[in-house]
Amino acid sequence: MMHLLKKELAELLNKQMLLGLMVSFILIVMLGGVMTSTVSETVEENQEIHIIDLDQTEFTQQIFEKLKEKGYTVNISTDLDAYESIMTEKHWNDAAVLPKGMTEKFLHQHEACEIDSITALKTTSSMSIAFAETASADYVSNAISELLSETYLSGDLAFLEKPVKQKPYTVANGKSVQASSTMLISSLAMFDQLMPLVLFLLVVLTSQTIITAVAAEKTDKTLETLLSSPVPRSVIIGAKMLAALIVAVIYALVYGTGFLISMLSNVDRTAENVDIASAFSSMIATQDAAEELGLHISFLGWLGVIIQLLLTIGIALTASMILGGLVEDAKGSQTASLPILICAMFPYILSMISDIRGMDLPTRILLYCIPFTHTFIATGCLRFHQMGLFISGLIYQAIFLCLVIFGALKLYQSDLLFTHRLNLKNKV
Repeated sequence: MMHLLKKELAELLNKQMLLGLMVSFILIVMLGGVMTSTVSETVEENQEIHIIDLDQTEFTQQIFEKLKEKGYTVNISTDLDAYESIMTEKHWNDAAVLPKGMTEKFLHQHEACEIDSITALKTTSSMSIAFAETASADYVSNAISELLSETYLSGDLAFLEKPVKQKPYTVANGKSVQASSTMLISSLAMFDQLMPLVLFLLVVLTSQTIITAVAAEKTDKTLETLLSSPVPRSVIIGAKMLAALIVAVIYALVYGTGFLISMLSNVDRTAENVDIASAFSSMIATQDAAEELGLHISFLGWLGVIIQLLLTIGIALTASMILGGLVEDAKGSQTASLPILICAMFPYILSMISDIRGMDLPTRILLYCIPFTHTFIATGCLRFHQMGLFISGLIYQAIFLCLVIFGALKLYQSDLLFTHRLNLKNKV
């Protein structure tokens, strides 16, 4: 029994497996570091409160002092410019607007006052929006309520129940509209999050399928027979890639459909007590707001996304053919697919939790070198009018695909496929 156990462990715990495990560990630690850094930066930004003070009274100064006492950094603007100009110029993610006459309403008329809550929409990633949404307006509202109850109107309980109301505004692409950024994200993010999921599944499944198939054929010695047939090797490579793509598409459609049904069922459960008519009206209003902000993608834009998706799948398939050809046997196929898995997983997770386009320059350069990244950020580039980044990503993927196709053809026309050494004299 012990001899058999040692034999099996020796076959499984080989150098190839340990190397792959070590690389995976390093990359996971790196991913965790980037995620921690992203969360820390978002939390730090959330400690800064941005206020546009149009009232400019002693009462508003007391509000600022109260916020500073709580440990917040308060950034104040008194500009009368349009919201989109102020947010763009000062690079604010959100802001609270104290309207002119606010002090008069609170202290003399004892009336509730409405403040504008502005959110700058730069991404559809869930984490950034969850942290930034109406943060400044919420903190300012709480500070006003505390200040009124402690100093000015401690006996007016009815008024103090809710003295501040918020009117949401969203700024994007140099435009502003009265709409909640949460509603906008809800209407846009379903596809922006579903497409990366399907793409990730396609890349992982196609690479694993084709590497395992090629490795199995090498082990069974059927690949040598197939390549010695009169059929052009480019046709053989194309047939293998197409078969793997069809199988992976089936998997991706099943998983993607299941994910979509799960999301819709959750929406149905949460919407049981919601007025359908008002919900429908709200959805129409949200779509109109997205249109006004220029967040919708044109037909040509979607065509570009499809082309980028096809380029990504082509890169994954061709790279898998190369890796599968270099694997000695079927046991090494799991480790061989690791580079593609990591290159797909790294930008996929980051695109879900943060905005890759807004990360620091070294991290962006590293991620942009991975061809899959450009497809994960494609819809974001189009929604926020970063056409230069989108087009350069397309060109980079096309060049990368040409290079891996060239490499695959050279590999399958050489002896390296079977001997692991390149024989330059033999040109099949």
